[in-house]
Amino acid sequence: MALNRLSDLLAAESVYTREQLKGVLDSQDATINTGVFRPAGFDSVMLFVTEKKTPDRVQYVDKLEGDILHWQGQNAGRTDSWIVEHRARGLELLLFYRTKKYEYPGAGFRYKGPFDYVSHQGALPASFTLRRAGENLAQVELRAEAEAEAQVEASGAFDPSSIEDARKKTFAAIVTRQGQPAFRRALLNAYEHRCALTDCDVPQVLEAAHICGYMGPETNDVRNGLLLRADLHTLYDCMLIAIDPATHEVSIAPELRESEYASLEGRLLRLPKHPGQRPSPEALQVHWMHVRSIREGQS
Repeated sequence: MALNRLSDLLAAESVYTREQLKGVLDSQDATINTGVFRPAGFDSVMLFVTEKKTPDRVQYVDKLEGDILHWQGQNAGRTDSWIVEHRARGLELLLFYRTKKYEYPGAGFRYKGPFDYVSHQGALPASFTLRRAGENLAQVELRAEAEAEAQVEASGAFDPSSIEDARKKTFAAIVTRQGQPAFRRALLNAYEHRCALTDCDVPQVLEAAHICGYMGPETNDVRNGLLLRADLHTLYDCMLIAIDPATHEVSIAPELRESEYASLEGRLLRLPKHPGQRPSPEALQVHWMHVRSIREGQS
């Protein structure tokens, strides 16, 4: 089925008011006045972003830097799945951007074109990183790594004299990596305290991995989780390994084929004994399609 994309009707870098966009859409839907709008009849999601908000608005932290958008989703998180799963759902993300409300006549926005989801963290609101569609993924990943390193460095200098403080920070870091405690406990029980891919039974290195990214407490469902060894959790989140939703076989990225992880290719996911605790096929499908779209974009 051919997709009906709004981008085919718009000119990149042109300025549009919301009233003009209603004309393009042939719609009077008032919800276009929200920050995230999915127009009826189109396979598109419109993102309206104002960098410097007026005092009466929620002060989200949003910034377009070159081809990278740092953007906070909505407080309720209702539209976050549109962003994270847009490839799997066949949706394009269209960015309309302005630095302040009256930068352009009629409080318009400059249309910056299609963007792709890269990553997100936190929830309510989630903080997203999006990239201009077509940009080299490796460049985006390098920027993300640099930003993460800067955040770590900004968190405070190392103080070797404060052993107790260091212990607290280390414990907090381990808890954060391992995942939300209740969610992790549920996965430990479901997978009998063993990694779902390697059977590793050392609890200190077993982590609660979300099949679909964490977007609030409702995603802490055991069916949206895998109990994975720490290194495999990282590879899964980096889209370097994925689980075929139909066969439960592991698929590894081409860059891992000459590594120690090559033996994972084709390995079967070990499922919980209780059917109600097994991974959601729909959740696995979302992650699978996201990985496929990334690999196809790199080929």
